[in-house]
Amino acid sequence: MTATGAQHYFASVPSAVRFVLLVAGALLLGGCALYVALSYVYAFAILRPNAPNTRRAHILRAALVELGATLVLMPLWPLWMLIGESYKVAHEGEGRARGPRHPVILLHGFAMNRTNWLWVGSRLAARGVGPLYGTSYFSPQSVRVSAQHLKNFVERVIAREDAARVDIVAHSLGGVVARYYIERLGGARRVGRLVTIGSPHRGTLLGRLGLVPSARDLQAGSPLLDELGTPDPNVQYTSVWSRADAIIIPPESACIAPAGQDQIFDDLGHLSMLLSPRVIDAVAARLAA
Repeated sequence: MTATGAQHYFASVPSAVRFVLLVAGALLLGGCALYVALSYVYAFAILRPNAPNTRRAHILRAALVELGATLVLMPLWPLWMLIGESYKVAHEGEGRARGPRHPVILLHGFAMNRTNWLWVGSRLAARGVGPLYGTSYFSPQSVRVSAQHLKNFVERVIAREDAARVDIVAHSLGGVVARYYIERLGGARRVGRLVTIGSPHRGTLLGRLGLVPSARDLQAGSPLLDELGTPDPNVQYTSVWSRADAIIIPPESACIAPAGQDQIFDDLGHLSMLLSPRVIDAVAARLAA
């Protein structure tokens, strides 16, 4: 549709509908801008004004990219209701690498759902990774309850694919949920690799602002994080994180070394990592290792 055609089409929409769309668009833009502004000011101007290994140019770039990523991902949020409780993001295609592979489960973070993985899933599938599955869970509940949901979902995927093990790619809170499943609910026998993206393995200062169980679980030194202990040696861990992440405070708390491998960036925000080709390259390489 040309620009002129779009203008004519919009003009034909009833005025009440146009008003609602404009208000919704303004609220979305304002809400996303507020999220980015508050998170970066709090993380890097108030808490860490002289953060080591973080350049102002990197922070500024990360904030701008984070705004764009938020504007892309947030409108997709309601689409999870149009899919099922669980669904196959992609299937085995012609580009699939030969040899034995594990099904890959994509696990979202706090206040999100499986629509976060639409871009990552399509890019991984194009590289022959998979089959890929996504699930949504009620993220405000405790990490322990969410880990039980993950355990049940893994068993369904394994039964469907007739597989022995799966790999998990998890964002933010999802990485802690996956670790609890692996290390406390017997998931080590079901998981070959865990790749986390922006996950607070050592907690985040934002956890102390949380009013829900999962946020309190993510406070540094929380009973749940103490319960996790050392990552299971039978699972290959990778943590992808950024020094410009304004949600994981300090960003270094996403470090998994020496128990696993770290992949560190300097100029990506918390959500924008889900749209970054560099992050997708890192995830794909680890899954193919």
